[in-house]
Amino acid sequence: MIDRKQQIERVKLESIARSQRDNLQNDLLRLIFKTETLNALVIDNHGNIQEFERVAAALRDEDTIQAFVLAPGGTIDKVYPYTPANSLLVGQDMLDGNLGCHEAVTARHGAPLTLAGPVLLPNGEAALVGRLSVFLPDASGRPQYWGIAAILLRFPDVLTASDLSLLDSMNIDFGLWRTYPHKGGALLIAGSADSEKDAGTIDVPVTILNAHWLIRMSAGVAWYRSLESWLYVGMSVLLSLFLATLVQRNHDLTQIRTYLEAIAYRDALTGALNRRGLFEELQRRIAAPVSKNFTLYYFDLNNFKSINDTYGHEAGDRVLQLFAEVVRAHAPVTHILGRMGGDEFVLLLNGNPSKERDKVAFARMHADLAKGLPELNIPGPITFSMGSAVYPDAALTVDALLSCADTAMYQDKERAKALG
Repeated sequence: MIDRKQQIERVKLESIARSQRDNLQNDLLRLIFKTETLNALVIDNHGNIQEFERVAAALRDEDTIQAFVLAPGGTIDKVYPYTPANSLLVGQDMLDGNLGCHEAVTARHGAPLTLAGPVLLPNGEAALVGRLSVFLPDASGRPQYWGIAAILLRFPDVLTASDLSLLDSMNIDFGLWRTYPHKGGALLIAGSADSEKDAGTIDVPVTILNAHWLIRMSAGVAWYRSLESWLYVGMSVLLSLFLATLVQRNHDLTQIRTYLEAIAYRDALTGALNRRGLFEELQRRIAAPVSKNFTLYYFDLNNFKSINDTYGHEAGDRVLQLFAEVVRAHAPVTHILGRMGGDEFVLLLNGNPSKERDKVAFARMHADLAKGLPELNIPGPITFSMGSAVYPDAALTVDALLSCADTAMYQDKERAKALG
């Protein structure tokens, strides 16, 4: 009974943490991608930023947005809104000092969105900084670094999207930690230091662009520290007096577990929708009164069985987690990822395929997976085969749509084998 109760509590906590993780990822990415509009403004006007205030005013639709800034050459020149606190940002070098970071300097040589922070602003407040390097074509048409477009998000106010206060109300020790894969270690950025990792800790990874965070929480009190546990032990000598109570308690716990399993639509390993959740989502879309086009991509990891056989199932599980993380990192912001089972995944995108957008996204996925998992001695590349189908052009039912995409995926796999 004690073990079952702890298992149920762990399932509940993991479900809560994953829900918070998804909310936090989606909300932060939605805000950070507003810098794309500023990037387009600079490029379309060839570096002329006179319309900055008007565009930034339209983009700033939430109080959690501290400011939008433009920094030609890396030095902040424009800021909106221009409040006394934000005016201190003008002249700050975003490549050096408190606002500078390794990600910002690295971004000068590429064009990825990056997330840094929390950092301390000149007015003494903290903020998360989403930045995008802007490149303008020179006389020969080659991209030339112009500067940075950035959004500053109030911290910790911007974390409200994840509803971390829910854990406080449940008296659960939790912490939001930023990890540093290349340096090792982790830094507490929100929550309680009592969430430091121990044997009973639950860790749920949060990947937002280049930033790696963890939602870490205690899975509960050890049984030998619980008064309830010792009461069970003491009362066990009176089994004949409370046998009926034990049977009823076991029945109640079984009902709770059945209920939790019925509402669990998430794959515990990767955090993606499981098969049941994916089919529910597809049925919902197709049965909608006004059905909208969507694209279904069917993925299958190549040679996954040999990874399991060579490196073990724990390494295989980590490869599946890595694949899900890479897809989330590079797929368009509005997407749904599901795991059909084994090493097969499904990605749903709204509308018809966008060749340029999808080509870039999948190329980045291949590049990240090509690195392998050095920490587990799994060399790259980790590769995948892929097929797609568009609703309603390819099929009108869930099974038929999946079958079309699955057939296309196997054709892709055969082409790859033929090429060696």
